[in-house]
Amino acid sequence: MTIEQRLKTHASLLRKIQITERRLKVLSEDLASPTTTDPARTSVQGGQADDPLPSKLHQLEMLRAELESLYVLRDQEHAELWEITGSLSDAYEIFVLRSYYFWLLGREEAAHQLFGDREDFKQRTKYYLHRISRLHSSAIAKLRKKQAKD
Repeated sequence: MTIEQRLKTHASLLRKIQITERRLKVLSEDLASPTTTDPARTSVQGGQADDPLPSKLHQLEMLRAELESLYVLRDQEHAELWEITGSLSDAYEIFVLRSYYFWLLGREEAAHQLFGDREDFKQRTKYYLHRISRLHSSAIAKLRKKQAKD
């Protein structure tokens, strides 16, 4: 797997963790809140509504288990990829790669964080966005070259 594929896979895993954490939080809040009967969410068999609590508790346990396995996968790659990106000599390139693949920032957010304090940032936003793209491409090319040597 190329370094870029590894970084993209890592970022995808981090997004999956974020989504799963949100789902877990919402479900936990649902379970903690007072129960109200929602006729659209209960089924009736034999004249009695099904209790959604056991199903929600099961979902909660499944989400916790899924999250734990996602954390294990994340930890397996995180340190190595952090070290690989940190091996670049250009601090801007390191920032761009880490902002994309570790902090899950988009190009606009990365440009704003890196160059937003410059006086001409608002007038030259397109230039700075293009610069972020060039920094990303340059960093990936350097890491590919390093990977080919190894």
